[in-house]
Amino acid sequence: MIIHTNKVTKTLALTSTLAAALILSACQSTPSSPVIQRANATFETTGIGSTKVKAQQNAIDSASKTCRSKQVIIVEDDKVKYNGILDERAGRMVGQVGAIVGSVLGKSSPDLSRDDDYEYTINFRCQ
Repeated sequence: MIIHTNKVTKTLALTSTLAAALILSACQSTPSSPVIQRANATFETTGIGSTKVKAQQNAIDSASKTCRSKQVIIVEDDKVKYNGILDERAGRMVGQVGAIVGSVLGKSSPDLSRDDDYEYTINFRCQ
C-alpha cells in the first residue's frame, strides 16, 4: 500500500508542477517595457512587436501604467524602427507571395516576422 501512495504522490506533484509552469508561462506573453524618466517630467519607453501596431500598443500600455488611469498621455516625440530580416517592403512582398503560393499548393506560408521586428519609441508626459 505504501508503494501505491508514493506513485500517487509523485504523479500529483508532477502534474501540479506542470500546471503551475503552464499558468506562469501564459502570464508572460507580453513583456512590459521599461520606462525611463527624463528631464522636465517627461518619460521615454520603447514597445516592441511583430507589427508596427503591436509595438505602438506595447509602448502606449507602458505609458498608461506610468501615467495611471486619471492622467492623459501626451506624446511629445515618437519614432518607429524596423528590425526585420528583410527590409520592410521586401518582407511584405515575400509574405504575400508565400501566402499566394501556399493557398495554391494547400500549404501554409512560412512566417518571417519575429516578436521584435518593430520598435516604437515614445517620449511622453502625463497630464
